[in-house]
Amino acid sequence: MIEIKYFWQITKYTDDEHPLHQQGKKPTWTSVSDIGKIYDGNKFTVNDYLRTEEMFIRAIKIFMINLDSSKIFVRQLEKPLDLEVIKDSIIKKGFSLEDYTEMLKFYQLVEKGTSIGLNEVEFISRLALREYIWVELESDSMFVRFDYDYYVDIGSTIDCEKAVKQVREMGLSVNLWKEPYPFSRFT
Repeated sequence: MIEIKYFWQITKYTDDEHPLHQQGKKPTWTSVSDIGKIYDGNKFTVNDYLRTEEMFIRAIKIFMINLDSSKIFVRQLEKPLDLEVIKDSIIKKGFSLEDYTEMLKFYQLVEKGTSIGLNEVEFISRLALREYIWVELESDSMFVRFDYDYYVDIGSTIDCEKAVKQVREMGLSVNLWKEPYPFSRFT
C-alpha cells in the first residue's frame, strides 16, 4: 500500500460560490446537467462547460506529470448507466456524439484494474465529471477521486507545490485538506 501524505481538493468555485451546504452567496452551476440554465444573468453553455472540464483534465495531468505517474490504475469503478443512456445524454446536452466516439469506446472497455495513460485520462475524467461513472484512480505515488458537484480530490506521497501553483494559475481552486482525509483507505 502506498503512503499518501498530502490530500488536496480541486474545485471550480470562488469563495462566494461554494455550493456545499449553501455556503456561497452567488448561485453557480455544479454539474453538466446545468447546461442551458441561467447564472448571474448569463446562459450556461456547452462551451462554458467544456472550458471548465478541460481545466480539470489538465489539472489531473499536471499532478501526474509532477509525480512521474505516466500510468494510473482504476481502483474503484461504478458504471451504473447503459451506453445508450450516455449517448442520449450527450446529444440532449448539446454535445456532438461524433466528438466522443473514443470516449464511448473507452467506457465499454474500462474496468477495475485498467491502466490509464496520460492520453486516456481525458476519457475517464470526462466520464466522471459528467457523472456517467464514479471512479477512483491510483498509482505508486498518487490517487484521484472524482466527487459530485465538480470536486476532484488528489492525494500524493510528496508535497506537490509546483503542481498546486500551476493548477491555481489556470483558475481552479486547490485546497489542502486541513483535517484527516475522510474518503480514503490511506488515512
